[in-house]
Amino acid sequence: MKFAAIATTLVAAFAPMAFASEKAPDISKLDVQQYQYGMQLDIDQVLQRTDNSRKSGVVPSVLVYRDSQGEVHAVRFMEWGGLNNQNG
Repeated sequence: MKFAAIATTLVAAFAPMAFASEKAPDISKLDVQQYQYGMQLDIDQVLQRTDNSRKSGVVPSVLVYRDSQGEVHAVRFMEWGGLNNQNG
């Protein structure tokens, strides 16, 4: 029983390092495309996304993703911010 608890603690402690091992892409080196309605996107894995949770209204957002061929792309689009404007 003690071994299971120790093993679980070690796995939980080192798990973030496994996810952090992949370096975040440098957006400044990517050609960011403006999204157009109907644009075909081959998204295999989302790498990064603008956090608009504390913004209100329609705000710009950038999505960085890896396609099925392993290439990294970025697309800019407009979305609703996550902050609620309603009072009550």
